[in-house]
Amino acid sequence: MSSLTNLEHGIMSRYLVSLGYPEYRKLWLATLCSQSASWALIVARAALVLQMTGSATWTGAVTFAAMIPSVVVSPLAGYLADRFDRRTVLACAYAVNVCDNLVLAFLVVTGLIEPWHVLILSAITGSARSTQMPSGQALMANMVPRERLLNAVSLYQATFHGSRFVGPFLILVVLWATGRQDWVFFLCAGLYILGLTIVLTVKTASRGAMQAGKSREIFVSNMVAGLSYMYRHPLILSLVLLVVAHCGMTMSFESLLPVFAQDKLDMEGNAAGLNGFSYLMVGFGVVALVAALMLAGVRTEAVRGKWLLWLGVASGASAVVLAMSPNLPIAVVSAAAMGFAQGGFMTLSHAMLQTIAPDEIRGRLLGVYSWHTNGTMAGFNLVNGALAGLTGLSAPLILGAGGVGFLLVMTMSFGRIPLRQLYSRGVPAT
Repeated sequence: MSSLTNLEHGIMSRYLVSLGYPEYRKLWLATLCSQSASWALIVARAALVLQMTGSATWTGAVTFAAMIPSVVVSPLAGYLADRFDRRTVLACAYAVNVCDNLVLAFLVVTGLIEPWHVLILSAITGSARSTQMPSGQALMANMVPRERLLNAVSLYQATFHGSRFVGPFLILVVLWATGRQDWVFFLCAGLYILGLTIVLTVKTASRGAMQAGKSREIFVSNMVAGLSYMYRHPLILSLVLLVVAHCGMTMSFESLLPVFAQDKLDMEGNAAGLNGFSYLMVGFGVVALVAALMLAGVRTEAVRGKWLLWLGVASGASAVVLAMSPNLPIAVVSAAAMGFAQGGFMTLSHAMLQTIAPDEIRGRLLGVYSWHTNGTMAGFNLVNGALAGLTGLSAPLILGAGGVGFLLVMTMSFGRIPLRQLYSRGVPAT
């Protein structure tokens, strides 16, 4: 009994210590709900539109519509997260997604849904999610002591990657229980409602620091503070550019996997795309969650740097292996390997960014970071869907080419001194 207690204490003190802080735990649970809803939506919308239109181009357009608001909204969302109480900004974003998802579910159930409806509602969901992310991430940093920040960031990132498993898994549960695809959209709305309920109980107040004054010049200066800081900081700039390449080449697969499941894996039946996509995303997400939780216990900066390097290499290689998978079981295993590599890479890179970021501009810096990463994924999802739908290039070929491309980027990254030092030493102490 005593050994079991010691094991439990060891796990809590090393891997899950941040969940011991009640305010952080609330935000963590709310984020898990919202991200699970978001990934369930990505799967369900892509399969719905592919079934309605039979077009990979439409699938790419819907995924693009959900992600492109990051390009416009994220910098403004970062400004709002520093200008106003981050709790208020976060709650408003959740409320918008509750309403948006209830409308989508109603249209699907009544049979009134059209592809352009999905396109517009995806853009609204993406805008609210883009507002939610910088405010939630900036608020999170104020809920734990500084010495727990890396653990808190890793666990917070675990919700993003674990939701890739939870959301699609819940889709499978709904399909098994009801046999109806339309109920999946009510599932998404319910998850957002639960997340909003939890967010409304958060008591931690947090906001950034703004330059005083009401002139246009001061407003612009406040708006671009995060962008300016990023591009003047060699280590942050190098890290963000590496993550941007990673997002574009290896993580922009949402518009391809429904086609991949339908064509390469020979899934049959009306729900073939939804089932195949869900299985792949469950395999991806559950192992990405394991990677994030495992990395939460890594305490040495030099070890984190080496993990970043090897996970980047594995991310490109696993995409190539998935592209070559001949059947569903091997594809699921390959997707799991890709989930471990990509989930771990994104967890570490985000934790490193949060460690360097000053709290007074944290919201704006994270907003700009989301602008770069999510905007890249949106653009590449659109391009990938268009390539698969218009040019006749196969989904496996596009997936594999992206993996090879990122392996080349990882090789070239040694040419940048800040990244070379990051791989060998981790984030500097100052």
